Amino acid sequence: MSKVSVIVPVYNVEQYIKRCLKSILDQSWQDFEILCVDDCGQDQSISIIEQMQKEYPQKIKILYGEQNMGLGAARDRGIKAASGEYIAFIDSDDYLKRNFLETYMHAAQKKDADIIVGGYIRDVNGKLSETPIDVNDDTFVWMNVSACTKVYKRKFLEDNHLSFYGVRRYEDEGFMYRCLACHPVVELMAYSGYYYYMNSESITRSSKSDRTGIVKEYFQTVNKLADTVKCDRETQPLLNYCLVSGLTANMLYNGQGCGGKKMKELYIQYNKLLNKIDRDICKNKYIALKYLKSEPAKKRYTTWLILRLRKIGLDRLLFFLVSRI
Repeated sequence: MSKVSVIVPVYNVEQYIKRCLKSILDQSWQDFEILCVDDCGQDQSISIIEQMQKEYPQKIKILYGEQNMGLGAARDRGIKAASGEYIAFIDSDDYLKRNFLETYMHAAQKKDADIIVGGYIRDVNGKLSETPIDVNDDTFVWMNVSACTKVYKRKFLEDNHLSFYGVRRYEDEGFMYRCLACHPVVELMAYSGYYYYMNSESITRSSKSDRTGIVKEYFQTVNKLADTVKCDRETQPLLNYCLVSGLTANMLYNGQGCGGKKMKELYIQYNKLLNKIDRDICKNKYIALKYLKSEPAKKRYTTWLILRLRKIGLDRLLFFLVSRI
């Protein structure tokens, strides 16, 4: 059996951490270690883990922190401390099916894969809905960038110096694009064993009246990705589309209701970034709706509409309307 290092960042999740760890401890595949990374929350999460550690001292390790650094930095600490041949990331309010690790490890060994990819199940207050994977769609992994629905060969991450770069928000996208630019052996599975709990207090979904700061932060992240992540000639248009699609979705969601003045400032930065990524982005073949069937439908059609409007100089109008909602 191959050992798996399961990395669990911990920050203010006292309501959920026991369920998360119990779902890992109960796995049918028992060759694993759990690395709980303390991100210095203010609740009793670490105390709960310390109590569970007494019962499972060989399974649970706690990486204590000194200050809150964010999810990306917590995962990076976990990667450095990992001893397993493979690495999995589990968010501390989520949980797993009992055969999650076993299913992923069998798939990993089947192709000696660097990254193994599965689907997930949303849990919204107990109501479950599956987002399955299309194993025949090679672009699926580009459209679904969550780090948590995948298992990674540690040697692949180390050999290519891959990490989350300490990014606090939207950390999965940069990590996955850097991974994919390194041409990994990817195994897609028609299996969903990760339960994604829709916690209203989650970092990404936190509700604020003015979220323009989040948009600007995302601009900085994408700007760095545009500078540092380079693909081969065949794949670069796909990466460019993904970056632009992410920018567009972020502008529309987090810029909603921000007002015309702030939207104008955001649009100037958005326009500069699109031109930096690809001045001819409107000619990118992946805009066509016959491609990228695995991209979430709302995001897919919205990006298509914005880039079609951009082609005739009317995309700014739609952003302005959104700023007034």
